[in-house]
Amino acid sequence: MGLGAAQAGKSKTVAHRANNGMCLMSRKWPWNSTLARVLRYLQETMFASREAILTCVACLWLGCEGRVAMRVYRDAGARPAGADAAQTAAPAVACPPGQTPRVVELGTPVKLDLLFMIDDSLSMSEEQANLARNFPRLIEALKSMPAGLPDLHLGVVSSDLGAGNAALAGPCGSSVGDRGVLQVRDGCGLDAAKGRFLISEAGGTNTNFTGDISDVFACLAELGTGGCGYEHQLQSVRLALSGFVAENNGFLRSDAHLAVVYITDEDDCSAPADSSMYGGAVSGQDSSLRCSLAGHLCNGSPPPAAVFSTPLPNCSAAPDGGGKLIPVQTFIDEMRLLRTQSVSVSVIGGWPDDVATANYAIGYDTTSSQPDVLSSIPICHSVNGSAAVGLRMKQLADAFGSAGKIISICQDDFSNAMGQVGDLINTTVECQ
Repeated sequence: MGLGAAQAGKSKTVAHRANNGMCLMSRKWPWNSTLARVLRYLQETMFASREAILTCVACLWLGCEGRVAMRVYRDAGARPAGADAAQTAAPAVACPPGQTPRVVELGTPVKLDLLFMIDDSLSMSEEQANLARNFPRLIEALKSMPAGLPDLHLGVVSSDLGAGNAALAGPCGSSVGDRGVLQVRDGCGLDAAKGRFLISEAGGTNTNFTGDISDVFACLAELGTGGCGYEHQLQSVRLALSGFVAENNGFLRSDAHLAVVYITDEDDCSAPADSSMYGGAVSGQDSSLRCSLAGHLCNGSPPPAAVFSTPLPNCSAAPDGGGKLIPVQTFIDEMRLLRTQSVSVSVIGGWPDDVATANYAIGYDTTSSQPDVLSSIPICHSVNGSAAVGLRMKQLADAFGSAGKIISICQDDFSNAMGQVGDLINTTVECQ
């Protein structure tokens, strides 16, 4: 079972089976009901005050059929006893097999904390612009929920956490990078004094930004390409949601659903902050290849630092991170422990459209700017560039079952990808 289904069991908004036989009030048999007998007793023996009796009626109504009247049943047709058509709304998309629609309180808005991890390394300029252009497609999908656009917290983090204890110049010169802090750019319209994330509540009438939310996000999402090339996609999100980054306070809500979207053209290379694996250039070898050599297994062994090829299904993320990277399972376990109503994970990353025919390969990429350097051969291409295979990112997405998805970043246009992300969020929020 995916985390979306597993964590949904903790939700305060799960359905309650109708049981009118235990109810203190029944509209069908008002005189013979338990409530009627109680009220007659109160009137005759305990209370002379009409106000006291009315108070009892109100309390019992709110505790029973009033509770039913205050619920929305998202069951696509079948309603519990006492619910009328006006109280029923079908989910925006069909629930996955084995899951059922949630029941939520009428008038209680759905809350969504939406976090984007955007790779800000040198090769990501076109992909950031692609995301910015097509973000409105995601907003359209979220608006299709029965209750409309959720009460939204929307934040952005980069992949830059530096390069451990290596003393490097340039983009990896900072030992801590952006520290998992939610990113704010001047001139985007966000009032950072009210939070380093976009707030849109009450159908978009209560906000902390000026302008259209899609335009503001598009501005925030174009982080640039000055980040460290040893991307810490998973560790950056881990820090952002840890509760230890003071600048991010207020973003994550225990009564909200969490959706994390990763946009990256490289696999995760998260290592401990004191790691020495990033230091020292290897002659004739692309610097990022060390991440694949440590973090991947093919045919049960680490891939060699040599020309190599094997069918992609033979390869996976190394369970122990090769003894150098943080195991992916660590990030999975900690995300599952977050206090939230549900979690969905979407990865727009290095993945082929057809896994069965794809190869995992190391060699000399004649299409790159360094064709004489040994590197990971791209797993996919588009007009926006190419991407390295994301086996660690794939493990993360797979761990969340029906609440996880990996989508190829090698798309000329992200409109379809944003639609898929929106559908995944909708099903995770509305189904359990």
